[in-house]
Amino acid sequence: MTADRLTILHVYPRQMGVSGDRGNVAALVRRAEAADIATDVVEYAPGDALPTTADVVVIGNGPLSAMRSLGADVTRVGAPLREFAADGVPVVAVGGGFDLATNAVVSSDGADVTGFGVFDARAVRGAERRVNYFVLETRYPLLGSASTRIAGFEDHATRIELGDGVTPFADVVSGGGNQAGSPVEGAIAGTSFGTHTQGPILPLNPQLTDGVLAAATARLGREYAPDAQRTATIDRYAREARATIDRYVDKAFKRIA
Repeated sequence: MTADRLTILHVYPRQMGVSGDRGNVAALVRRAEAADIATDVVEYAPGDALPTTADVVVIGNGPLSAMRSLGADVTRVGAPLREFAADGVPVVAVGGGFDLATNAVVSSDGADVTGFGVFDARAVRGAERRVNYFVLETRYPLLGSASTRIAGFEDHATRIELGDGVTPFADVVSGGGNQAGSPVEGAIAGTSFGTHTQGPILPLNPQLTDGVLAAATARLGREYAPDAQRTATIDRYAREARATIDRYVDKAFKRIA
């Protein structure tokens, strides 16, 4: 963060951005504005020079074919992204981006993909396909007394195998989640989290956006305090959207054969 501007690094927006993932970046920008924090959004494409500094990193959803197309670039930038996370920079990885941020994406055809290694986990393809509304109780640190209940949508056929001692992102209220035995979803590493929750997740769950921005600004010695009046309208939209998911979550289809 320089000159009071928060740098948001959006990794592979073209290849890993098939589920409205720019909405997560937009939510961070709008929410920061409501706390009088200016932002710069930097997009990283394969082959570019990865910025040496960032305050939040966003990795969106994408198919296995996109991950394979990135080739050696994933290995090249994996170490710097791990360093960002280790230094307390929140990495928000969603859908296929979460898979890619684990140690490896294990494919049923044997052509595995080495991941960024931000999360000590493996993404094993070929699990039961889960396509449904998603309701969770997150374990990610939030501001004050903010509700831990979050909602969204999941669409994946991946089993997430967490390493020893890795904290899940959330406990599953309704949905498939990691599909590895326990009813949990995603992973947390410090101030970073990975999840298959789409929607996109941050606009649907402003309290989570606040948690990410609070972590990013605390690292820089700055307080994060959004103005409730300036966020009232988008908070209401998000609240109504989550209420609709809660209303229909048990009536929607749960899986695709």
